[in-house]
Amino acid sequence: MDNQRANLSGAWSEIWTKVSPEIEGFAVFLVFVAIGIAVWQIASFILANRRQGGAGGAARSLTVWLLIAGLIAAPAALIPLLLIIADGFINLLIVVVSLAG
Repeated sequence: MDNQRANLSGAWSEIWTKVSPEIEGFAVFLVFVAIGIAVWQIASFILANRRQGGAGGAARSLTVWLLIAGLIAAPAALIPLLLIIADGFINLLIVVVSLAG
């Protein structure tokens, strides 16, 4: 178990380099979808705040939808970033388990 390391971001990079040339037009479409989601959610957030006078739970919903829009718009940038963070946690867990066992 000492030599094992998680490399999710490396695997995603390999997949993305093989797939991205094939779906170039689709990637542009995804950007438009993400912009639509972001604009819709921001407008909904503003209108909800004007009606209710406060953010309430709408800020959490807006954050989640903007994160989703970001993932849709930039899978080549954001998904590797999230996978690098996951790699760090997994590798830390591997080290802790190997030291404990």
